Amino acid sequence: MQIRPLTDDDVPSLVDDLWLPFADEMGGIDQYDALSEDTDVRAEAVEYRRNQLDDEDRQTFVAVDDDAERRLVGYTTVSYSESPPVFARGAVAKVKDLYVAPDARGDGLGTRLLERVHEWGRERGCERAALSVHVRNEAAQSCYESMGYETRYVKMDRPL
Repeated sequence: MQIRPLTDDDVPSLVDDLWLPFADEMGGIDQYDALSEDTDVRAEAVEYRRNQLDDEDRQTFVAVDDDAERRLVGYTTVSYSESPPVFARGAVAKVKDLYVAPDARGDGLGTRLLERVHEWGRERGCERAALSVHVRNEAAQSCYESMGYETRYVKMDRPL
């Protein structure tokens, strides 16, 4: 298994094989995260991912299964975020997405992807890594906690 940066050629596979299943899974956990039916979600997602490729403060890493015709089986996206100067803390590597295909789960791939995020953050001088996880996604929470992540904030929202 190889973990490497996303390339332009990878984008359609990332969207079709990983991001759309991830979005469906998250929509199944909470309707709040359901995809829109009023737009071409796939086309929008491909354009969005391609636009991110040139952003030096953002990186997507993909896990490639060398035994399965180099199929993408997981990914994570991280961004660099400066802390406001009023706080006595440094920059943060913010994990935006992390997904492992169901047939590739259970072998530590999520942990390896997060370790690559941590390495990327350290290379940029980040002090911490941060992420958000759905309150009902207990498997992800367990993975993150096993890697030393702690709950610092609770995000709340409500309809208006």
